[in-house]
Amino acid sequence: MNGNCHFGFGAVCGSMLALNLDKIGDVLPDLNNTQEMAVLFVMGGLLGGIFPDIDNPESYMGKLTAPVSVWIGKIGELTGKTGKFHRGILHDPIVYLIGLYLSYCYCPSLCGFFIGCLSHLFLDLFNPSGIPFLFGIKHLHLGKIRSGSKESIIFTWIMSAVILIAGMLAKAQIFF
Repeated sequence: MNGNCHFGFGAVCGSMLALNLDKIGDVLPDLNNTQEMAVLFVMGGLLGGIFPDIDNPESYMGKLTAPVSVWIGKIGELTGKTGKFHRGILHDPIVYLIGLYLSYCYCPSLCGFFIGCLSHLFLDLFNPSGIPFLFGIKHLHLGKIRSGSKESIIFTWIMSAVILIAGMLAKAQIFF
């Protein structure tokens, strides 16, 4: 998937969190101002959707954060993670699941960011390169959709629709 796919899908996932804040408020501690939290969830989803590619200086996120991205890319090169094989520790779901848990416990306003990061990894699961798991012990992939292809855009739209429908059903308290 390309940056636009990750950006849009992260926004959809963050928006669905924001839409269901009344349900999340029962679980998350300290949700005082729901409007502010909604904005943080959507913005977190947007940023988190592209964040894992900060380790690739050629990516959209890499170009936005050029000095940091180049530095992270140099560290990745030491472990053989370059070009299309850039997916190192920043593409490991364990990192973001731990971050989501810690943000849930201590800083709920960051939950949208970690959900956005996980949405990025979900889409990357369907790329032939897949994602590393358990700090590179395993490599997971569920499909062969090439980044930037028409199929990747169609797949992102379909997954976005699924998330939107699931979020609306949850809001209406149907099935969830």
